[in-house]
Amino acid sequence: MKPKLLSLCEIPDRAAYNRIAALYDVTVQPIADEGSLAAAIPGYEALIVPFTPQMLVGKQVIDAATDLKLIASSYGGTRQNIADLYALEKGVTIVHTGASRERPMAEYTLALVLSSLLRIHCYHADMTRGGEAWPRMKYPRTRILHNRPVAIVGYGRIGSAIAALFRCFTDRIAVVSRHMTVPEAQNAGLLKMELTEAFAKNEIIILAGGSNAETFHMIGPEQFAAMQENALFVNIARGRMVDQAAAIEAARTKNIFLALDVFENEPLEADSPLRKMDRVLLTPHRANNSIEFEERWQCLAGELECFVRGGVPESALTMERAKAMSES
Repeated sequence: MKPKLLSLCEIPDRAAYNRIAALYDVTVQPIADEGSLAAAIPGYEALIVPFTPQMLVGKQVIDAATDLKLIASSYGGTRQNIADLYALEKGVTIVHTGASRERPMAEYTLALVLSSLLRIHCYHADMTRGGEAWPRMKYPRTRILHNRPVAIVGYGRIGSAIAALFRCFTDRIAVVSRHMTVPEAQNAGLLKMELTEAFAKNEIIILAGGSNAETFHMIGPEQFAAMQENALFVNIARGRMVDQAAAIEAARTKNIFLALDVFENEPLEADSPLRKMDRVLLTPHRANNSIEFEERWQCLAGELECFVRGGVPESALTMERAKAMSES
């Protein structure tokens, strides 16, 4: 008899569903509150959890799930709705689909950088939103990415994917990471820097790390003050990691560029000064919106197959990895 798996969402990829169903007796039952899940979970050895804005798999559920061996997040993270540290303490394996986000988010980051350096979005806005009809000479000379110094703050899945992609344009890549040693950075062809140093020495700084209590407002006045003339700061991580008031003030008073996909408060306030600055590129938290993100279901099926065979899934969390992930 196959072990039982409860999926709290539909699995739209039929091929992935069939791979999972070959391993488990699958029940699909959308449950959106912790109490109902705690009542339903006994007897299940595996659980698939979709993104929810509220805590769903908390201590109450984990304590009730006496047979539970595996929690699989169908999204990229776990902390936002799974008490992952508590589950790990209980011996439950936790996997996720972060691998399916790497290339899409890296390419989105590249798009933000190229559009900012070349002012593509500015020309488009002028020509379609009532600005100059032919703004050919409106802006100074633009820049290309080739051979420019780039710093990546955070070197997890997304940060490493960004570094790999950006090598097509430049070998001058630095990294800010608490988890990478200087020799490890050198072996990866990277230059390790401290945070403020990275802002001072690079033309492009990309924030790609995890958001938690330790990284709240890690980027603020000191870092923006250190930025070079015409440098670009990109945030595809989380808005709470940046002092947004300091970012606005820097954009007002310095010749720097910002490309922001995330904000301290979302949606971004309608009257935010960021909306009025032509050196600022804004997008509404959509860096993971490509169709390729739906490869997550095949990714998840592969992780479950590895687990059932007795292996260690590639995305399986350790305490250290879990603590470094974003909390929301």
